[in-house]
Amino acid sequence: MVIKAKNSQNGDFDYKIKKGEEFIINLDENVTTGHSWNYKIDNEKIVKLLEDEHIEPSTKLIGASGSHKFVFLGEKKGEATITFKYFRVWKDEESSVDMKEFKIKVYWFLILLLFCRVVEGGCT
Repeated sequence: MVIKAKNSQNGDFDYKIKKGEEFIINLDENVTTGHSWNYKIDNEKIVKLLEDEHIEPSTKLIGASGSHKFVFLGEKKGEATITFKYFRVWKDEESSVDMKEFKIKVYWFLILLLFCRVVEGGCT
């Protein structure tokens, strides 16, 4: 699953994933301003970071914006919140100019499938 959050999107994002599934969060980032995305996971037993990579812009224009790719794994059934803050690392995070929260619910696939069939009357 790839989650692409535009910087114009504010607020919370809710996602459901299967246990053992990898998911990617891509955020626009312009490191030429000194800002970068920094994250915190409130429950690292549920969600684990696998990869953290800045992607250079596709253009050679000075000051062009790139993106930041974060790859996570749903390790265990449960819920976790990943909070991203966009700030200059030499300042504290209270100077953040943007923030996004991703609420991740990790399910066992079999339980989710049974829930869909029995309770919901089928999932599409």
